[in-house]
Amino acid sequence: MLKHKKAIVCAVVAVLVSAIFVTAAVTPKKEKVENTQYNSGMITEYEVASNRHTKFVLHDTVVSLLTTDGFEQKMESDILSLWYNSDEESIRVVDKRSGYIWGCVDSSKETGLNKKWSESANSICYISYFNNKNSEVSAGLSNNTFSPKYTWKEKETKCKVTAKKLGISFSFSIKLAGEKITFSIDDKSIKETGKNKLSKVSFVNFFGSVYEETIPGYILVPDGSGALIRFSQAKAYNSGYNKRVYGNDAAINKTQSLNNLNGNRNDDYATDEYSLSLPMWGMVHGENQNGFMATVDSGESSAIISAIPAGAETVSVKFSRAYATFVYRNLYEKRVSNSKTVSEPEDKLNTINPEITYTFLTGNDANYSGMANLYREKLLKEKKIIKSGSQKDVSVLLNVIGSEVKQGSISNGLEVLTTADEAKKMLETLYNDGVANQNVILSGWTKGGYSGYKYGKTDFEKKVGTRSGIEKLRDFITNKGGKFSLVLNPLSVNKDQININRQAALNATTNIMKFTIPNKTLMYPDTYYVRQSEMMNFMGRVNEELSDFDMFYEKIASTAYSDYTVGKEIDRDTAINNLLSTIEKSKQRIMVDYSNLYILNKASAIVGLPVSSSQYLYETDSVPFMQMVLRGSVDYYSPYSNQGFYSTASVLKMIEYGSYPSFMIMNADNFALYNTPLENYFSINFLNWREKISSVYLEVKEALSKTEGSSIISHKAVADGVYRIEYENGCVIWVNYMNSEYISEDGAVAPKGYLVKGGA
Repeated sequence: MLKHKKAIVCAVVAVLVSAIFVTAAVTPKKEKVENTQYNSGMITEYEVASNRHTKFVLHDTVVSLLTTDGFEQKMESDILSLWYNSDEESIRVVDKRSGYIWGCVDSSKETGLNKKWSESANSICYISYFNNKNSEVSAGLSNNTFSPKYTWKEKETKCKVTAKKLGISFSFSIKLAGEKITFSIDDKSIKETGKNKLSKVSFVNFFGSVYEETIPGYILVPDGSGALIRFSQAKAYNSGYNKRVYGNDAAINKTQSLNNLNGNRNDDYATDEYSLSLPMWGMVHGENQNGFMATVDSGESSAIISAIPAGAETVSVKFSRAYATFVYRNLYEKRVSNSKTVSEPEDKLNTINPEITYTFLTGNDANYSGMANLYREKLLKEKKIIKSGSQKDVSVLLNVIGSEVKQGSISNGLEVLTTADEAKKMLETLYNDGVANQNVILSGWTKGGYSGYKYGKTDFEKKVGTRSGIEKLRDFITNKGGKFSLVLNPLSVNKDQININRQAALNATTNIMKFTIPNKTLMYPDTYYVRQSEMMNFMGRVNEELSDFDMFYEKIASTAYSDYTVGKEIDRDTAINNLLSTIEKSKQRIMVDYSNLYILNKASAIVGLPVSSSQYLYETDSVPFMQMVLRGSVDYYSPYSNQGFYSTASVLKMIEYGSYPSFMIMNADNFALYNTPLENYFSINFLNWREKISSVYLEVKEALSKTEGSSIISHKAVADGVYRIEYENGCVIWVNYMNSEYISEDGAVAPKGYLVKGGA
C-alpha cells in the first residue's frame, strides 16, 4: 500500500482526473426506487468499451461439435456420463441434463496440430520430467513412453501409469459424483527409480477448448476482480495467462517489475499486475447454456493456472484453452561456489497430493454469476469464508498518514504529516459532514515513521502521538460507532529498517531475497523480504504488546514465500500455516489487503480490492467475480479514490461492484511528501479532499444501503454500458454508464446514473 508503485503515467492520469472533479447531484428519493444521475461528461465510449468493463454480448444457440463416436462409456452418475477412447487416451463427458458433449479436440478434423500438440490436446494426463541433462521433457499418456493401466468402476476409476525407461511411475484417480468429476493423485504412489525426475503433472489440458470462434463463449479467470477471455480468432499474443496460485514464490520464481508490460497489457494505466488469489477458473459454451467451473481442491499453492487464447504462445495452436499444472519440482539456480550457480531441479518432490474438480453447469447457471454463486457456497460450506449476516451500514475507509522518513543530505529525518489531535479534528469535520461510519487506519504511527521504524519495534512516534494519545483517538472513533486499526507491514522492509544479513530471507540460491524497481530516483528501490522466523516473532510480539489495537497487516494476505535461511528453511505451505496459526492467536481484529483464499475467513475487512482485471490485451472483460464471492461475508473497499480512482465511472463502479470507498489523507500540505518514500502520492491533503470524501460516501451509502449483509447473486450486462445487479434479499440495482437514458423493467435509469429497487 504505502510504497513507490505509481508510474509517471499513472500520476499524470490521476492529476488530470483530479482536475475535473464534479460533485454528484442526487435526485429526490422515490418510494422503494432511487434514481441518481451524475452530471459529468467524463465517461466515454472508449472507457465503456475497454476491458475494464463487462461487454454486452448475445450468444447464439450452441450445438456441441463433439460426438462420442469411437468412445466407450465407462462411468455414469445421475447427471453425467464419462466416455473413453483408448487410442487417444482421451475422454468425453455428456451432461445428461442438456445432452451437451464436452471433450478436448476432435482428432478427425483438420486442426493444424502436429503430433506433439495432438498428444497434449487429447491426453487425460500430461507429464513433464527432467532428464539426466536437467532438460525438461513433456509427453501425454498416449505416448508409448507411458503404459497406463485402468481399473474402471462406475463411480471411481484408478489408473497406474508406468514409464519403465524413465524410472517413473504413479497412480491417479477419476471420481464421478452428480455433476462433478474429480482428478487426483496420491503422492505416496509416485516412484522414481532412475535419473529422471518428475517435474509437472496436469489433467485434460484442452478440455472444453474452442477452435477460434467456432463456439461463442469465454474463459473466466479470477484475475483482479475477475476477467473473461472471450473465444476469438487466433492472434499472436506473446503469452497467455499463466499464474501461480497465491502468486510467485519469491524464493524460487523470478519476480516481475510492475512497469514491465511485455506488450500484453494496456499502457494507459500503469498499475501492478494482480496475483492469482483463488485456485479456480471456469468456461462457458454459449452463455446461459453450457459451462463448467474447475476448482483446485488440494495442492493449490503448487499449482499454475493457465488460460491461453487462440494463437497465444504458438500461433499454429488455434484453440482457446484453460487448465491447471501441478509443479512437483522447480528449476532453480543452485549455488556451487561463491561465484558460480547452475540451473538444477529441486532434489525433493514437493508435497502436493493434487486434486481438481470440474463442476458442470447448465441453463441459467452457465455463466460467471452462476460460477460465483457455486463457488461462494462451496467456500461457505468449507468455512473458508463466513457469512456475516446483517451489516451496520456502508462505511468509508480513511487511511490517515501520521509520519514518514525524510531524505536528508547527511542523514535522514522525520516528516510529521498528521498528529493524533489533527486526525481527530479531521475526522470530526467529516462526522459533521454526514460521514457517520468511518473505518480509520493509521499509518506512520511507529517511531521513525512508516518507512523509518526499526523492524520488530512497536514504539509509538511521540511527534504523532503517544500511546495514550493514539488510544484517545481510537476511543473517539469507536465511541461514534467506527473502527480504528494500526497499519503495519511485517513482511517487507527497506535497507534502513533491518540488519540485512541477519533478518532478510534467503532464496533457493541462498542470496538475499529482495525485489528491485529499476528507478534510481526512488528513495528505496530495493524491498527486502523478512525471514519467516523474524516475521512470526514480530507478529507474536504485536499480538501481546498491541493487543488493545486492531491491526491492518499489509501484504501478508497477498504474498507467500519459502525461506531458505540456513538452518531455518521453511517451504511455502509451512510458512502459510505458521501465518494462520499466528493470526489464530491474535486478540485483535485483522484487516488485510487483496487476499489469497487461505486468509479470507480471518479477515475483518479487505482493503484495495480490485475493480477490474490486470487488463492483459487478451482479457476482453472485467467482471465482479471476487465481489460476488465475498459480498455478505466480509466488507471490502475499492482502491483509494484520491490515487487515480475518482471519476464518474469509478463511483458508479463502486455501486456496480457493491464496494465501499476509501481515501488516503493527511493534515500536512502535499508538498510535505517531497523527498519522502510517499512523494508519488501527490494529492492526499485533507482540505483538498474533504468535500469529495463526503459526497462519494453519501452517494455510495444511498445506493447500497438496502444491500447490507446480502450477497450479489446476479450481475449481467443488459445493453452496452448498462448493468443489472441483483442481491439475494431482492434488491436490484441498475447502473448506466452511457450518455443516454436506459428504460429498464424497473423504470428509467438516468444517463451516467443508477436505479435502486426493492431490498431490505
